[in-house]
Amino acid sequence: MQRIGIIDLGSNTTRLIVMEYQKNLCFKLVDEVRHTVRLIEGMSDDNMLQPAAMERALEAMHMFQSLCQATGTTEIITVATSAVRDAVNQVSFLQRIKDETGLTMRVLSGREEAYYGYLGIVNSLPLYDGVSIDIGGGSTEITEVREREFVRGVSMQVGVVRYKDRYVTTDPISKREFAALERGVAVAFQDVNWLASTGLPMLVGVGGTVRNLAKIDQKRRGYPLERIHGYELTLTALEEITELLRKQSITERASMPGLNSDRADLIVPGAVILRQLMRQGHFERLIVGGQALREGLFYEHFLAGQSMSMFDNPRSFNVENLCRLWNYDERHSKKVREICFSLFDQLQPLHGFRAWEREILGYAALMHDIGIQVGYYDHHKHSEYLVVNSALPGFTHREVAMLALLVRGHRKGDLDIDTYAMVLEPGDETRALQLGAMLRLAEYLERTKTQVVQSLRLEFVGSSIIAHVQLNGDGTAELINANQRTKLFRKAFGRDLELVAP
Repeated sequence: MQRIGIIDLGSNTTRLIVMEYQKNLCFKLVDEVRHTVRLIEGMSDDNMLQPAAMERALEAMHMFQSLCQATGTTEIITVATSAVRDAVNQVSFLQRIKDETGLTMRVLSGREEAYYGYLGIVNSLPLYDGVSIDIGGGSTEITEVREREFVRGVSMQVGVVRYKDRYVTTDPISKREFAALERGVAVAFQDVNWLASTGLPMLVGVGGTVRNLAKIDQKRRGYPLERIHGYELTLTALEEITELLRKQSITERASMPGLNSDRADLIVPGAVILRQLMRQGHFERLIVGGQALREGLFYEHFLAGQSMSMFDNPRSFNVENLCRLWNYDERHSKKVREICFSLFDQLQPLHGFRAWEREILGYAALMHDIGIQVGYYDHHKHSEYLVVNSALPGFTHREVAMLALLVRGHRKGDLDIDTYAMVLEPGDETRALQLGAMLRLAEYLERTKTQVVQSLRLEFVGSSIIAHVQLNGDGTAELINANQRTKLFRKAFGRDLELVAP
């Protein structure tokens, strides 16, 4: 596989991600390094990068360049955002980076920064019509998306470091300074008056501030999933967290579960910025994105040569990407999916499900055996772990929980609904049970992994079902194993099931 490093020199933090990939086929994140540089610190109205801040940034660039060299990452994309974009001493600073590290830094315009953030989001979340916001150290990018298309993007000079330096001197922040911070943020966003009139249904938030606020909320709730991408943060929860943070000292915030300690002095301005945007846009909730600018730059590179730098169907691609990375048996998995779809369609009068459940069942069928690469024994548990802990962009947490339940239950045992109860919705226990019964049956109708089942037809006879299985070879193992494992089907549908071959 090829390897590429992407460096994002931000106003507060700078990050390096290293991706391994086969172009247009599959990819994975293999390394990520984060370094706090506070590049915008002390910049003030003269827009001059300060010596100490530049030294911190240079130290990070040296480290990143060294890491890339040591790991054989020779292809590197480097970009800088708000602080460097605004700096009057930009040219000399960038020349020094090039002279000392060999890295040539591309300075993104505000619109470019918004656009690459958009690419990262639309390739990793189901954002069709909505608004995205990226709160950084020096600026905030706001993007309008309609039918997955980039409509407009603006970059506002409102960032957590910039506004901390401008408004906060007390610890804990005084009521007077907090009120001034609120007024300053509200005034700064007056120019984004279109935000209140878009009528768009979805808000996506990215960046370290948003992720940390969401992690705080997860810890407060005792949330069961260790993943932030796709998490839903409500305005009500944000209001409560903002009020809690306002009253705490930096030291108290530094020990708050979910909050990175190096953001303890920045999180209050960040919470106020996010709250203002949610209020102004009349959004009651936002979806947290774990991918933005850096990933957007990668997608542009990964999909180079295509008409657009985004997947036609991010969910489908990301499932297949995970399957390829774990060397799945493609013919077997797709045959299991085919049988699942046949069962789903013929059992529709009993379950009444629609396209969403069918889609989830199909994805679970593709991923059910990926855990075999970890180890055959308990591979259903390994598959569950990989589904929950892999990025798997494009799916809500509820959908991830459903997928995890299905792949875990494809071999044996009952489905452990309680583990994911907090993220599931009413009716999901029945959904998981019935979809899981179909997947388990399909798995054993592909027991030899030879695609011996050509088709099957269900016959409803009173309170029983007879499955007539058409074979194109010796299906002894399939029929015996499937008939021995109808208990879950009986529990799910209240019908006895017998499988027969002509």
